[in-house]
Amino acid sequence: MTLKPRLFPSNQNLTNDIRNALRPDRSIPALLAGTLTGILQIALSISFAALIFRGEIAADLPRGIGMALFSATIGLGITSLLTSCSAILGGNQSAPAAIMGVMAAGIAGIAIGGETRLATVAVAVALTTLITGVSLYGLGAFRLAGLARFLPYPVAGGFLAGTGWLLVVGGIGTMAHRTFSFTGLPALFDPNTLILWLPGLILGAAILILAARIRHYFLMPAVLIAIIVGFYLIARLAGLSASELSADGWLLGPFPTGGLWQPISMAELSIVDWRAIWPQLPHLISAVVITTIALLLNATGLELAINRDIDLNREMCVAGVTNMAAGVGAGLVGYLQLGTSTLNERMGAASRLTGFTAAAISGVTLWMGGAVLGFVPTVVFGSLLIYLGLSLLWEWLVVAWKRLPTVDYLIVLLILAVIATAGFLEGVLVGILATVILFVVSYSRTSVVKHTLTGTSFKSRVTRSPEDRALLEAIGDQAYLLQLQGFIFFGTANSLLDKVRDRVCDVPTRYVVIDFRQVIGLDSTALLSFNKMAQTARAGNFTLVFSGLSGKLQTRFEQGGLREEAGVVRYAHDLDHAAEWCEDQLCANQRDDSARKSLLDYLMAIAPQPATERLIGYMEREVLDAGEHLIRQGVESDHLFFLESGQLTARLENPDRPPVRLETMQGGHAVGELGFYMGTRRSAAVVVDRPSVIYVMSKATLDRLEKEDPEAAYIFHRIIIHVLGERVLHLVRAIDALQS
Repeated sequence: MTLKPRLFPSNQNLTNDIRNALRPDRSIPALLAGTLTGILQIALSISFAALIFRGEIAADLPRGIGMALFSATIGLGITSLLTSCSAILGGNQSAPAAIMGVMAAGIAGIAIGGETRLATVAVAVALTTLITGVSLYGLGAFRLAGLARFLPYPVAGGFLAGTGWLLVVGGIGTMAHRTFSFTGLPALFDPNTLILWLPGLILGAAILILAARIRHYFLMPAVLIAIIVGFYLIARLAGLSASELSADGWLLGPFPTGGLWQPISMAELSIVDWRAIWPQLPHLISAVVITTIALLLNATGLELAINRDIDLNREMCVAGVTNMAAGVGAGLVGYLQLGTSTLNERMGAASRLTGFTAAAISGVTLWMGGAVLGFVPTVVFGSLLIYLGLSLLWEWLVVAWKRLPTVDYLIVLLILAVIATAGFLEGVLVGILATVILFVVSYSRTSVVKHTLTGTSFKSRVTRSPEDRALLEAIGDQAYLLQLQGFIFFGTANSLLDKVRDRVCDVPTRYVVIDFRQVIGLDSTALLSFNKMAQTARAGNFTLVFSGLSGKLQTRFEQGGLREEAGVVRYAHDLDHAAEWCEDQLCANQRDDSARKSLLDYLMAIAPQPATERLIGYMEREVLDAGEHLIRQGVESDHLFFLESGQLTARLENPDRPPVRLETMQGGHAVGELGFYMGTRRSAAVVVDRPSVIYVMSKATLDRLEKEDPEAAYIFHRIIIHVLGERVLHLVRAIDALQS
């Protein structure tokens, strides 16, 4: 069995996809959606490039746009070819671009020299994209995509809110031509700088409001066109030429004519300042983590939007291949885009042709569009970045206020604050740490005790004599039984210790049973609490009984100092045997064994009639040795038995498994009555535990009894009804105890 999921679609599936894509009713929407998607990808690519290449490296923006367009083209083409769902479109993404913007700013502050700075930023971007691609492919190839779903929801929300913040300040910095910082806020509000970014901030907020009210795929292209037209109308009224606008920082560029993409050359590799890259390693790791999370969030959201399952592991592999290919050309990190993919589906253009069309448009721009892009206003892409950032902040600061519990919402705010003031990785680590601490505190308050029982409310499967049953009713509370569940660590184990200590202080207790059958795990520090519990048992004169431990867990207990010790620690196979041992000890200390009862004594206690004595005369008395089978499983039910003394056990026997105990019976108990009355085969076997005396009633004898002594027969049936009633009552009480 291979770990690697199928990456390429089968020939049959690919043929069907191509045939469907070429149908007129599918190809026309696909070409339209592809054209629209291609234009949006160009706008996003320029925005993300401007987010990275700003401040001291703003002069190298043309190179950055080429890098972004290259990865957009690669992402659209490869994703459309390899995806498991033809509606999926890939492309550059805002979250990793925001992190790359932080990396680029850090490198620009260390690397010296324009060429060295550019080469170092380009290599850092390439490494981030390559490593992200390898990581994503590894997760998908080893089918580990589902593990990322274990990341706490508020932490993912904090990441996205922090990304929104980085996009907003990145958009402001792009338009203001300076890196955003809290210490540099006064400079941002200088009138000459304020006029550069404030309109973009207002436009970004306006786009957010429009997008919430108007859900149409032409909205974004229409808004972008309107901003460009409005910008040039205002510039014309102000009498400003294109050269003046460019000189004042209102336009992108200037760009060289011809193609934009330039691969990293050997000459550039030779001048890379590696000492400026290593400090960015935490941000690189953050980019990998946030990309993995965001990809899965996008995939899950798309599943809900299109009502179709997506192969997460395969999409991880596709994103991995895409980013490895983009990384070779120093492209940006990209993966499945939720918005354009949903748009593709809703336009009825869910075919691979859509992605190929968009890739062609992006590729043509990459190859030929440098000079034209120089006339695009910076406010267009600044406002687009601010819109993307505000949408994330709105989702996780406003909408989440009503949706998330208060504690989870505070974690989102904490992560956002740390990202804004300290850094992205610091925010990630603080968020995870805060979530872990809250989980530990919350789980410590959650009791691992599933059921709290006593020897009065819960009995073993041993059916005892009426005297022993009455005795256990009176003193059964001296046995305290706790059924545990889940995972036990130091917090919950300490709460359990306090619970046991409170119990033995408040109520006379001789036995404390701790059942681990439903425990899934236990950490090493929890053993300390159980050692303290054993010390309490030694000082408080009660016996601690551990039941249901696996062999591995019992070995850990014994290695931790919790070995069997008379009167202090004892191990039992399961809760039933632990309860039986406690009952034996309680009864042995109170029972008067000098007065042994006969079967007549037992039956007279139920039906004190003269006919009861006559009934005994109709039954045959037998003496059985330990180990004998009184009843064989599966045989005819021709006889009913009464146990006078000794002990019998009913059990299920299977040749492939050990016998399963159903019930252990002692003096005065009826055996085999159900099969005897219903005429069915024996559903279980009954074996002799120790030398026993029984009385046998056959069907033939019962028929004779009913004819010869109807009164004694009536007493017989009355006794059986009493026995069955006691059994039902015992079962009901056990169920009530376990449900309480």
